Amino acid sequence: MSQDWQGSERREHPRVSMDGELRGQIESAIDAPLIDLSLSGALVEVPQALPANARYDLKLPVGAEGSLQLRAEIVRSYVHGFDHAGPGKPAVRYRAAIRFVDVDAAQEASLKSILEQGQSESLRAELSP
Repeated sequence: MSQDWQGSERREHPRVSMDGELRGQIESAIDAPLIDLSLSGALVEVPQALPANARYDLKLPVGAEGSLQLRAEIVRSYVHGFDHAGPGKPAVRYRAAIRFVDVDAAQEASLKSILEQGQSESLRAELSP
């Protein structure tokens, strides 16, 4: 950051230069349409390849306002196809096979309910690290 700027500081708490010594990480959720779902895992469509063995929290909408959160591990991730993002701009589609880990009895009951009611069609999951 240049020290030449002569304007007045408007921030309540001025920033301090770290010179790259400190690193942060931004975590965001990935929108992931469900391709299929079982008691032990799922296949989801994702915008980028995900590393094998990486763990994510998978959130599924349940009912009007509820959600089911499960711990998930990536088994494999692969290119599934290509779309067109515009003239001469291909867009890659990826899929990720995931398995659920550390599922408790209440989570399993919720999964069974989703599967029995056929609610898994058109469900969109949310994956977050």
